[in-house]
Amino acid sequence: MKIAIALFTYFPYGGLQKDMWRIAHAIFDRGHEVEIFCAEWRDGDKPAQIPVTVLGKTGWSNHTRNRRFANALAEALAKKSFDCIVGFDKLPNIDWYYAADSCFKTKVDKRSKLYKYSARAKQFLAYEESIFCTASHTQSLMISAVEMQAYQQCYQTPSQRLHLLPPGISPDRVAPDDAEARIQATRKKLALAAGEKLLLMVGSGFRTKGVDRAIQALAALPKAQQQQIKLKIAGQDNPRRFLSIAKKLGVSSQVEFLGGRDDVPDLLLTADLLIHPAYRENTGTVLLEAMVAGTPVLVTDVCGYAHYISDYNMGKVVSSPFDPDDLQHSLSTLLFNTTVDWHQRGKHFATTADIYSMPEKAATLIIQSNT
Repeated sequence: MKIAIALFTYFPYGGLQKDMWRIAHAIFDRGHEVEIFCAEWRDGDKPAQIPVTVLGKTGWSNHTRNRRFANALAEALAKKSFDCIVGFDKLPNIDWYYAADSCFKTKVDKRSKLYKYSARAKQFLAYEESIFCTASHTQSLMISAVEMQAYQQCYQTPSQRLHLLPPGISPDRVAPDDAEARIQATRKKLALAAGEKLLLMVGSGFRTKGVDRAIQALAALPKAQQQQIKLKIAGQDNPRRFLSIAKKLGVSSQVEFLGGRDDVPDLLLTADLLIHPAYRENTGTVLLEAMVAGTPVLVTDVCGYAHYISDYNMGKVVSSPFDPDDLQHSLSTLLFNTTVDWHQRGKHFATTADIYSMPEKAATLIIQSNT
């Protein structure tokens, strides 16, 4: 089989991009041809075995750039013969959609009545409807049960076209036998003093991940606790606004933005707590990665995978509506007032939960539908 994979932007540290790679390789490893099409390739080496075609990004607005990419993709695909087209963004005329994005129509319905008539809203709604409407042939790989329900409520999508996948974290996130040595090496690299606690955030898209909430919670702690904590944020985004917040609140010396990192497994091992107070999050793979590393998690309940933290007693889930005092109190408790053996709980989670099989199951569904 020849399978085309399409996504708008590739960069090495995005969760969607990592999922795309793992699914692409799961298909390729089964002996099928795979070609990736994107509008933009940011950093990172292109693979030797799987060809990548960069179609270019033009236009002043997001919806214009997406429309031009969709048109360029259609032209490129017309010149070749593919058995299946898998979209990792919402695009027209695809056979499979990997549903990493939440339902756009639910967002539109919460905005002003005029918003749905804007050029941006009309285009994105049209692309979404082309995937989920009852007349569509597109099948979807769903990674959130909550979002699957939202799409069905909006578009009455037949259940047989929606396939809920298990999580798919990489096994290399599990705490290794040499964890302690790696923790000490990472603490030295991060210049953490003896007794200082590492409060970690991981993820691109600082606004939606709730970096402002994390900084505010840190600033609200008693001074004695606050001075024992270093908040370090790993991910690709512009930190300027959040550095200003930290400076205004008097905690700029406690906050550092690390940029995109290749050593996330070591950061998760080393962290005393992963904080993820997101405003919205379809799933939150990093939550599971922290858990199998033996690190507790403080998270908001809007994250699709937040229930794992509750189910396995690996931290605290802050309920909606969001209460900053709840976040601050939980932060203090988890860092300073608990004697839980998190590593033992993380080991139990890593060995009992179905959290690794997503790429293989996605590849099986795609391949079987075309055989």
